Amino acid sequence: MRKTSRSHPLLLAFGILTCLSAAAGAQTIFTEDFNGYAGNQNNTQVDTGLEVAFGGTVAGWSNSGAGTMHAVDLANLGGESNPSDWAAMFWQNNVITQTVGIAANVSGTSYEVTFDYGTAVYAQAGQATGAGDSILVEVLRGDDSVLASNTFTLGAWGDGNYNLEAGLQGTLAYVGDGTGDVRLRIGPAAGNFNQGRFAGEIDNLSVSELAAGAINITSFTATPDTLADSEDVVTFDWTVTGMPLDSLEITPGNIDVLGDTDGTGIGSYLLDPGPDGITEYTLTAIKGGDTVMRMVTVTLPAPEITSFTASPSPVAPSENVTLSWQVGLPATTLTIDPGGIDVSGDTDGTGAGSIIVNPTKTSTYTLTATRGTSTSTANAVAIVQTPPNPNALSYESFDGITGMDLNGGPNGQVTTTHDVGVFGTLAGWSNAGAGTIHAVDTHNIWTGGVVSSNPPNWGIMIWQDNVITQTAGTPGSNESGVGYSIDFLAAGAVYEQAGQVNDGTTDGLRIEVLRASDDAVLHTFDHITAPPVGLGNLGLLPGNFTYTGDGSGDIKLRVGPMNAGQGRFQGTIDDLQLTLAGSVSGPEITSITEIGEGVFELTLLGAANTGYEFRSATILDFNPGILAENLTAGVPAMGTIGGTNDSVLTTDSSGKGTAQLSLVEPKNFVMAIESMP
Repeated sequence: MRKTSRSHPLLLAFGILTCLSAAAGAQTIFTEDFNGYAGNQNNTQVDTGLEVAFGGTVAGWSNSGAGTMHAVDLANLGGESNPSDWAAMFWQNNVITQTVGIAANVSGTSYEVTFDYGTAVYAQAGQATGAGDSILVEVLRGDDSVLASNTFTLGAWGDGNYNLEAGLQGTLAYVGDGTGDVRLRIGPAAGNFNQGRFAGEIDNLSVSELAAGAINITSFTATPDTLADSEDVVTFDWTVTGMPLDSLEITPGNIDVLGDTDGTGIGSYLLDPGPDGITEYTLTAIKGGDTVMRMVTVTLPAPEITSFTASPSPVAPSENVTLSWQVGLPATTLTIDPGGIDVSGDTDGTGAGSIIVNPTKTSTYTLTATRGTSTSTANAVAIVQTPPNPNALSYESFDGITGMDLNGGPNGQVTTTHDVGVFGTLAGWSNAGAGTIHAVDTHNIWTGGVVSSNPPNWGIMIWQDNVITQTAGTPGSNESGVGYSIDFLAAGAVYEQAGQVNDGTTDGLRIEVLRASDDAVLHTFDHITAPPVGLGNLGLLPGNFTYTGDGSGDIKLRVGPMNAGQGRFQGTIDDLQLTLAGSVSGPEITSITEIGEGVFELTLLGAANTGYEFRSATILDFNPGILAENLTAGVPAMGTIGGTNDSVLTTDSSGKGTAQLSLVEPKNFVMAIESMP
């Protein structure tokens, strides 16, 4: 676990440098370190393990917005009891405001507000500060009008930028106007409200009066601060005090603007061409050993995607689906994934366009529009429906689930953004374990805080101790000596916390065939699940196993975790069906998959404890075909390998076996035959 603290060496060094330069000749009037915070500490912060709290208060501050104040204790990992070191965090609409004024508003006097700031998150990774998120710091007059303000961009939450780890320190300079005491107000910047993320965090506030003649940047602006297109011209204007200066520079670009500043400290500079994306510019003034900085952000909005749809939906596999869109121009690039399809040429002068695709399975398409380096995306789901086997003895789509708490917003399932829910019920099934039934809707995704409205396609997610069991047996599912096949779709699973995803190695689904009369286990099958794949792609793949009936009465199915009690989801199951696999009096190769160049893995259903060999041929008349030798165990291993040159697979007590084998030409067909003694 990572622990972030204001005693971090890099942060301390940065703080000393800024303090010595910015506070030279300054008199501190007010400080706030938020260590008087008292709230509901109920969790630990994702990635760092630090204690986090919500619903708190700090004397001298009012708060508004959901759960304010949120805070992180930079001195304590979960369960520790060190002296607390709290920093205030700003969830999507959280605002804190001083209730008592500060005597820092003498007319013509220069002041500055300084503070540490950084990224923030609670216990869910999807709520972390994003790359474009900012906080707004304002100096208010007594009537709540704004005397001075500035926004501060923090960068995205991530390694090296957890909480205050990056050592960011903000400075807001202002000149008093003599209208009375001032107060501070802090919250998300415009455009960052209600985005389902933490806008950032702040700590170590101070307000100081600057000595007469001290250097200061009283204003720094960009016009326009929001561009219509990449590389539009931008004009910077500023006012500084303490002239003459040793240097005055705008970065990025290391633009020397001292010569563009008159003797009174007023200056202007034309940036042509302007930036090709959202850029934070810093004006840095240096005189003697003192340095002051002020920042302004120039925004290049990404093209607005007003619509992106897939129609018709649902369709049968490989049928035509039209992807249509409407995008605000200009756009530098327009692409659709999967496939990286350039659709700029398919888009007319109004921003409207369409193409035809032919999905073979339910697919999420992503339209990406760029303007310079600014990017926007939208998703559309093309639903492909494959009907169940008409000869199935039983089939469960899980789409009949009801009564769920649909709480997937605003970001949906981690990795995929699919909609998710808990506490559902499903006719014909009982359930046990925390939060059952958990479910994921693979036909709907969250984008920009809004979920799509396609007909749902639910899959059941197995949380650490969740078990679902059919409440009645399936007629004809356990005739003595008859083979049966269980087919299903399976994938990994997770809810909204990345740390709860299945591990891909030991986690998986345990499917049990139970005798309905007494719940005795007739057969157990374990299926390891891979983690969810990506945006709009849970990664559902077909799975299969067989069992042999013993004539003891109808069976029912039970699905649960392979690796219970690990604090992780074990997997997702969907489209579960039971069919006849045929009599086990003769062998049947129930599946064969190429796992390497000329190397295949197959599953065999035959008589119990019986040896079989495999022959390949170019036509169905094997006569007798070429014998496969040097067999190795399949995964999972069922039955045993032996015989001359390891050419015989002997089934287990239920008539099943798996093997891996290399086939030489000819190899168009493979046949299993009982091995002769």
